Amino acid sequence: MLNRFQRFFLNPALRNKKYGLFVVLLISCCAFSIAIERRTDSSSARFLVISDWGGFASDNQKLVASAMGSEASRINAQFVITNGDNYHGAGITGEKDPRWKSEFEDIYTSPSLQIPWYASLGNHDYRGNVEGEIAYSKLSRRWILPARYYSHKAQISGTDSILIIHLDTSPFVEEYHEKGSKHGSVKGQDPEKQLKWLDSLLTVSKTCWTMVVGHHSIYSAAPWHGDTKELADKVLPVLKKHNVLIYASGHDHVLQHLKEGNMHFFICGGGEEFRDVSQRADVVFGVGSLGFLSVTVRKDKLSASYIDEHCKVLHTAVIENTAMPK
Repeated sequence: MLNRFQRFFLNPALRNKKYGLFVVLLISCCAFSIAIERRTDSSSARFLVISDWGGFASDNQKLVASAMGSEASRINAQFVITNGDNYHGAGITGEKDPRWKSEFEDIYTSPSLQIPWYASLGNHDYRGNVEGEIAYSKLSRRWILPARYYSHKAQISGTDSILIIHLDTSPFVEEYHEKGSKHGSVKGQDPEKQLKWLDSLLTVSKTCWTMVVGHHSIYSAAPWHGDTKELADKVLPVLKKHNVLIYASGHDHVLQHLKEGNMHFFICGGGEEFRDVSQRADVVFGVGSLGFLSVTVRKDKLSASYIDEHCKVLHTAVIENTAMPK
């Protein structure tokens, strides 16, 4: 992907004859650089995962954004995944809300973060204008949220790819449907229809990896929210049926890796603030900390590392691919 510097000089409308020779030389260098990047992209998919990051442009949010920029540059990240609560508080008013500039465009400014951001919805997003977050996809060159739930694929190498499924988990939570709930816009959303879509998508998928993301955790050892019973009862059986190995979420503002059987659960809720964690048998790692997840996927294994706001690696999990199609 071209950076701003390259796009400026490669656009004929933005240059004149005065810079002609310099541009020719620059184009040659850019072409070489792009070729090198493509070669490094040939054997893995690389991306960051962040959740609960809508922090009103706080110092914490800026620290995490800076660390994300450094890590994205280091691994040559191809995209970012958000697990919801893109805008805390009452969410946004629409696609032209000034919070888009002050909390997204003006915060995640590192050249390495000028890549696609595949977004998911959280409960705070449902306190605002969900359709406005979807509509912003048409105004932004990097924000991607085509629907409340959707999927996309990332190439690993050759014909190998990872399927990433973005669930809309708020409609599953029963208390959000109660009278007087601040999440009134879940009304009319059909979680059973979403479950059928998920099952159908996983049934026909032939990718060598599948990662499902959503805002609410299926399992979480944290005192603030903890496990989401509705997801454990309804979503988890579908994931187990299709041997999905990874579910990534947020909601609890912690960094936590849990494991049940061969399935891994990653909570990435340190995008802007953090809270306490708890310990129990299924917790592999857990800490109250700012941070995010850095993921590299190869055909045979996936590596996921929690990175804090100082670019320190807190924990790394390497998962062997036991779900590869025969």
